[in-house]
Amino acid sequence: MKPFLTIFLTFIAMIAIAVQGTAGPYRIDLRTDPDVVPVGRAKVLLTITDSSGKPVSGATVKVLVQMPGMPMGEREETATPGAAPGSYSAPAVFGMAGSYGAQISVSGPLGSGKATLGLTTGEGAESGSGLRFGAVVIGILLVTGALLVIRQVRKTGQKFAWRSLLSRQVVVPILLLGGALAVAVSAVNTFRRPGSMTPLEAQVMDMNAPAPIGTLPVRLATAETKPFGTTVTYTGQAVGYVEQQVVPRVSGVIVWMPFYVGNKVAKGQLLARLDTSQIDPMVGEKIAGVDVAAQGVDVAAMEYQQALNMVTQARAEVSMAQGELAEAKSMLDAAQQGRGSSEALVTSAQADVAAMRAELRSAEADAEYQDQELQRMKALFDKEAISKDEWQRAQADDRKARADVDKAREGVNRAQAGVTSARAELKKTDAEISAARRKVQQADAQVRAKQAAVTTAQSAAAAAKAKIGQSRSSVAQASAGLRSATTERSYTELRSEVDGVVTDRVISPGVLVSPGQTILKVSEVSPIRLQANVPEADLARIREGAAVKVKLRDGHDEPLTLRITSISPSVDPSSRIGMVEALYSNGDGRFRPGQYLSMEIAIGGDKPNVVVPSDAVQTEEGKSYVWVAEPAMNNQFTVSRHEIQLAGEAGDLVAVKSGIASGQQVVVAPPQGLTAGTSVAAVMEATGAPALSEQTIEITAAGYNPPSINVPAGKAFRVTFIRRDDKTCGTEVIFPDLRIRKTLPLNQPVTIEIPPQPAGKELNFTCPMNMLKGQAVAK
Repeated sequence: MKPFLTIFLTFIAMIAIAVQGTAGPYRIDLRTDPDVVPVGRAKVLLTITDSSGKPVSGATVKVLVQMPGMPMGEREETATPGAAPGSYSAPAVFGMAGSYGAQISVSGPLGSGKATLGLTTGEGAESGSGLRFGAVVIGILLVTGALLVIRQVRKTGQKFAWRSLLSRQVVVPILLLGGALAVAVSAVNTFRRPGSMTPLEAQVMDMNAPAPIGTLPVRLATAETKPFGTTVTYTGQAVGYVEQQVVPRVSGVIVWMPFYVGNKVAKGQLLARLDTSQIDPMVGEKIAGVDVAAQGVDVAAMEYQQALNMVTQARAEVSMAQGELAEAKSMLDAAQQGRGSSEALVTSAQADVAAMRAELRSAEADAEYQDQELQRMKALFDKEAISKDEWQRAQADDRKARADVDKAREGVNRAQAGVTSARAELKKTDAEISAARRKVQQADAQVRAKQAAVTTAQSAAAAAKAKIGQSRSSVAQASAGLRSATTERSYTELRSEVDGVVTDRVISPGVLVSPGQTILKVSEVSPIRLQANVPEADLARIREGAAVKVKLRDGHDEPLTLRITSISPSVDPSSRIGMVEALYSNGDGRFRPGQYLSMEIAIGGDKPNVVVPSDAVQTEEGKSYVWVAEPAMNNQFTVSRHEIQLAGEAGDLVAVKSGIASGQQVVVAPPQGLTAGTSVAAVMEATGAPALSEQTIEITAAGYNPPSINVPAGKAFRVTFIRRDDKTCGTEVIFPDLRIRKTLPLNQPVTIEIPPQPAGKELNFTCPMNMLKGQAVAK
């Protein structure tokens, strides 16, 4: 075991040998911390002496460590003097496995000088003539293995045959293997491109290694004092201002519905139509019923008019009957008056007889009588009580009495004849009276009959009028039935109640649907409701009109600032959650129903606070801290860790109670492994906005357009590729030096962010078949 420990200690001593070199009048011993050069961060430890070995203090020493022929943006670092005289240290980063050159410039009391010393990752610092780490390891393994074999042979009491090692079966294979190894090493060293890696180096390469110290690209932001309001952020959802579930009111088969999800519809627009084959006959029946009822009204009106005409006719007949009655009564009166005249004539005739008989006694008395009789007869004649014949006869009697006083005997005869005639007239008058009375009775009966006919006609008119009302009620009833059937048929046409878009198509045409069954969903999207469920504790702190920043959860657009328009007046008793809503006009179609949103709602007032980006705040073991960047030399910064106390958070900003002051710069989204004292370079603007240049390259049948671009040195930049031709090998773009490979869909921009490159760096990019070639040159 002792030989093995001896060999191991010898190995440690060999890998700790310092690299030595001369820079003008100075001698340089170089070591690394750690002793074995790592892939990543390390320190270069220098000891500078003069030719006599005396340490040189007070010199300005600058160190640049990089791979030969492969600069990766490294910067020359100024070494810091150490505690021991002549000792200096400088940071260095070994970005990948391989060989590096340490360019050392010394300027001191003895003058200036430069030297380049070689370093290799995975090995200790060594001189150019020293043993390489790989050879040392192989040698140690071989010697150790041989010693272990010899020890085991002796331990078992066997005799080791040294001559067997020189046999042909052993020597020839060893020589062949050695020759093959030598040829392979010679070929790799001869034909390998300068700066490129061996297969072993490529396998151990760490692409996540941090950038060299002093060029570590970070984003800086300045802490500012400004009004700051606390916010809360919740996941929300876009909901249509009005959401209509299109449902039928009648059963039927959908025969027409051409709308699909995403189609825009207008208010009142026909969305679907159901089969009307069962409803149309019912509508026709109701229309016929209305026509029949309307005809019934016309018939009733005609009957009523006819009844009115009958009433008029009956009344006319009553008038005629009443006229006949009056006439009969007049005739009766006249007959009765004629009887009186006849009685008077009888009396007169009898008196004439007596007078004629008296005439014989006195002509003068007869003449006087005749004169009186004449006056009396005249009065009766004026009253139409006697006929004209009687009047003329009286006159004749008067003349005769005056003329023939002597003819008394004739007068007596004539008087007796007059008595007979008067009596006959009296009989005639009695007959006329009887006839007149019968006629009066008949006329009176006729009047009563006609009056009864009037009453009957009036009753018929009233009945006809009532029948008109009944017929009109039938028309109204039939019309109501028709309206009901027509309305039911109108239900077979489903229309939109809002201006919006179709958000769901539940049922397809040809399906039998029932009343209340949803077939489409339509949402009004302008305006649109943006809603979030907020716990009761935060709900109490939100006010209507509070600012809210809304954006799609997976979107890249800038947040949209709105105002809270409504807050739920109640809270769900089980979940203790209420609804908060903001209205957006959505004329640009930015939001669609159902999309998930991020809603950042302001709570509380705006108080001045020191504010930094939330990406700058780190948390460890429950404590918050930031990396503060202090200015150093060569536009670089040195970072230090500052623990802070937070006062609140609002979106991508946080308010800090203590730990940093306004005006200090902090590292935003600090890279992993950042330690205190690390030097960094700002490749982002102090405001936090990326200082990235952007270029666009199109891939056509002719190749990349443009084939070459210039980009700013030392700054990150973006390149956007757009493939315009589907018949090209440019379906992918490859940056071999950066090991970046991106797929390029047709006509879809793909942006690639490139880290900062040193001036003069040429980055090549190609297609998978290496037929298209382009170049980005850092200037």
